Amino acid sequence: MKEADYNRIAKYYDDVIGIGFDTDKYLKEKIRRYNKNVRSVLELGCGTGNNLLPFAENIELTGIDISEEMLKIARKKLPRCIFYRMDIREFRLDNKFDLIICLYDTLNHLLLFSDWKKLFANISRHLNAGGLFIFDINTLAKLEYFSAISPFMHEFNSGYLIVNVKKIFRNTFNWNLMIFENKKKNQYTLLDHNIKESSFETGKISEELTKHFIIKRIEDEKSRKAGEQNERVFFVCVKK
Repeated sequence: MKEADYNRIAKYYDDVIGIGFDTDKYLKEKIRRYNKNVRSVLELGCGTGNNLLPFAENIELTGIDISEEMLKIARKKLPRCIFYRMDIREFRLDNKFDLIICLYDTLNHLLLFSDWKKLFANISRHLNAGGLFIFDINTLAKLEYFSAISPFMHEFNSGYLIVNVKKIFRNTFNWNLMIFENKKKNQYTLLDHNIKESSFETGKISEELTKHFIIKRIEDEKSRKAGEQNERVFFVCVKK
């Protein structure tokens, strides 16, 4: 995961990411259920800041992302939020939080499970007692499915995104993104970009999580019990 991976596509990010899922509603329901006293939130891989936007004025907001271009957009949306340009694998902050989130398959961008293990331990160190850790992943089943049906296309405001997912190792897949932007009538520019993702079995992830957290739920975006065959899986965890 390199800064350049997302600097190049930052200007397109809000048009093509997160469509069709009410993140605000999902997070607020988990807070009501598991920790009604959330007063501080940290997002890892915050991108352009959309997931932090819905939180109330009395909640302290912090975001970490490796892409300075993403953070430039986020700062304009959330001037009261504290942002850091850091690699989420190595982040170190002086304060602790009531809620840490890591959404839209950010964790999948860590290609080695050893990095997932280090991240889980680090998140635990940055949570207050009883703090929540909520993240999602693209499952292996989803990545295998996308590689089977690729390429596919998404139309956005100023052009088209063509995605081609291919398996390159047992757990690792390459996402080729071809972004065609309409600059003038019938004249397009092309951005051709590759991003790699890895995923692992939910049982393997759960085993590592239980060293630091109590797993409250493993579910889909509609809060239904989920497992290996779901495409997107959320883990809702409380610090031990």
